[in-house]
Amino acid sequence: MLIIAAITLHNIPEGLSVGVSYASQTEDTGNLIALAIGFQNAPAGLLVALFLINQKTSKFKAFLLATLTGAIEIVTSFIGFYLTSFVQGLVPYGLSFAAGAMLFIIYKELIPESHGDGNERVSTCIYNRSLSNGFFN
Repeated sequence: MLIIAAITLHNIPEGLSVGVSYASQTEDTGNLIALAIGFQNAPAGLLVALFLINQKTSKFKAFLLATLTGAIEIVTSFIGFYLTSFVQGLVPYGLSFAAGAMLFIIYKELIPESHGDGNERVSTCIYNRSLSNGFFN
């Protein structure tokens, strides 16, 4: 249950960022953020479902729980949209919060994980090669 709670809590700032993006009135920002977060959530939901199936949960219940962990984003996106529509001055702060939350996940979880289990040199070389090829430019 801890992994389900962690994934659910992780999805709350993502939902807020989608709602704030739609409220920003900037053309296609909401669609872009929703699509990017959706692409990132598909494997996360699959991992939750696979974890639950591995824990001897039925496939239907695993699918339902994995879907519910992502559905929290729908609720929080409406909250983010409503709050920023109600108080227009919150848009920059909401987008900053969303960006900070994503950076925290990257620096706290993804980078240390990529450097674990003896993969420090490989993950660093791939990152440096991507920079030199202009991938991140």
